[in-house]
Amino acid sequence: MNTGDLAPGSRSVSILIPAYGAASLLRNCLLSLAKFAPPNSSVYVLDDGTPDGSIREVCDNLQASLPQLHYARSEVNRGFVGISNWGCEAFRGSEADLLLLNSDTEVTEGFLEELQQVLYLHEKHGVVSPRSNNATIFSIPHAAWSQVKRLLPRYQIMPTAIGFCLLIKAEVLNRFSLFDEVYSPGYHEENDFICRINRYGYSALAANWAYVFHHEASPFGRGRARLEEAHRRILLSRYPEYGRKVDEYNRFYKDPIERFASLLTPHRPRILYDLFHLPPAYTGTSDLGLNLLRELSRTVAGEVELFVGIHSELRFFAHELAGYRIFEDSADSPAIFDLVFKPCQISSWIEFSRMDRLAPRLAFCLLDIIGVRSDYLNSPRRQIVLERTVALSDHVFTISDFSRADFLAFYGTGTPIRVIHPGTNFGLTAAEFRRGEYVLLMGNEYVHKGIHDALEHLGTDWPLVVLGGKRETTAKNVRRLASGKLTRQHLRELFVDARVVVYPSYYEGFGLPVVDALAVGKPVVVLDSAVNRELESMLHDPNLHKIASMAELRPLVAKLFEEEPPALLPNPRRWHDAAQEYAQAFREILSRDFDPDRIRARWQLLRTIDSASLPEEDS
Repeated sequence: MNTGDLAPGSRSVSILIPAYGAASLLRNCLLSLAKFAPPNSSVYVLDDGTPDGSIREVCDNLQASLPQLHYARSEVNRGFVGISNWGCEAFRGSEADLLLLNSDTEVTEGFLEELQQVLYLHEKHGVVSPRSNNATIFSIPHAAWSQVKRLLPRYQIMPTAIGFCLLIKAEVLNRFSLFDEVYSPGYHEENDFICRINRYGYSALAANWAYVFHHEASPFGRGRARLEEAHRRILLSRYPEYGRKVDEYNRFYKDPIERFASLLTPHRPRILYDLFHLPPAYTGTSDLGLNLLRELSRTVAGEVELFVGIHSELRFFAHELAGYRIFEDSADSPAIFDLVFKPCQISSWIEFSRMDRLAPRLAFCLLDIIGVRSDYLNSPRRQIVLERTVALSDHVFTISDFSRADFLAFYGTGTPIRVIHPGTNFGLTAAEFRRGEYVLLMGNEYVHKGIHDALEHLGTDWPLVVLGGKRETTAKNVRRLASGKLTRQHLRELFVDARVVVYPSYYEGFGLPVVDALAVGKPVVVLDSAVNRELESMLHDPNLHKIASMAELRPLVAKLFEEEPPALLPNPRRWHDAAQEYAQAFREILSRDFDPDRIRARWQLLRTIDSASLPEEDS
């Protein structure tokens, strides 16, 4: 009779349970089979020469509860490989599938029916194992599995299967027999078997909707590491593809829902604050990220576990990050988080891929899109990365209404984006106030920052301190400072000692220096733009002055240089205020189940990009 013509539930199965000692574990295994083994299965306990009668006693005591139970004893200890081969030859009928089941397992309802259903969905399905609490790449915590199993496909092709619970199709055994005795007493025998049948086109599978507990009472004792290594060398000499296909499974084929399943069990939420992008310099981006981190860590203390992701070689910010829990990533890191948040936009697929690998929920802050607005800065990669990462992230923030509107207008999209304005931690006591001696001009070498235009219009009437920009000048009234090494304390001193601050940027996402300068009572001159009008309406500070063009800069600075500035406003927007808004947003994000469709959409895109980087001969 061709068993392929039978309904899956009617195919006979021989369940072989190798046992050596550990009678209490075997008893639990048999009790679970008494509840859940289908009636057409035959159960054989293979006593591998246990010195006492404990295995026989357990079987005798449970015979009434499990009528299909048989006890068979080997008078010599054969080891797992030998006892499995002996049992297969002696007790499996040629028409029966074989289930190898460890004695330290406990089965669950419907496990074997589901394994057989999956095994017979296609002719080339050769071997199948269930999900488990303790089975290497098949592992999912049971509490999490019960929630995610229907989010997973019914089965997936695997690089191998796991010997603790291994259902093998009768046809495969009849053609290829079972284990090679060279692996006796155990380790890698199932990997060798699966690699062998795979070369004939048969696949190993995970039945994602079946579950078997595994307690792993290893019979090999202290010599297990040496035994495992010796047998691995044999395996790789025969099947060099084994290591590659396991690596490729983890890189390209492991379902992302599975990777994050453990997050569905009770735990304190874990947030990774992603600073991997920081260059070793003080910039507007680092200023925002570090200020927000400081206040956010205080706001969520005791509520979440907050980690800071940063490259280990980046010691530039070591003093800023003292006291934080640092996460140094590696490609094979098992660490996962509930949320990864990057306090700036994502600039590369590498950055996005790392975030995607580390958490099921991704969020970032969109600072501005000058990098795609200005064609001399733009590239197809940069433009597409920005558009796709916004579309595929769970939450996107911007630092201003302007930045939000700018992105939506450029890309023509309706992606939801939340605006949270930055703040300042600067302030001034009455004793510290002084009018200052120079005009402080701030920006950098990019054209849109307007430094060189402002210099041309300011002339030589006042001392000028220029923070940023690289073009040399011979003017005796100009002193240039390199911005990248200046600490925030040094920057504050520059503000306090200035008479007027000029921030001549034509394009800005927010303008952090504007808020900082106003917080220490300095008149600030900016161009009349949407973002600066937004700042004006938010801050209501009379020290903020707008000009329509650079032609108005010199006369306005002359006026401000002579006037007494208005009184310092008592309550500027603080970084603490911004951190409170981010913390509330994170609570909302974490309160929702993660989105499997979004997770898989990211995974499909990123693995496609990743596969394109492989050499043609490896793909």
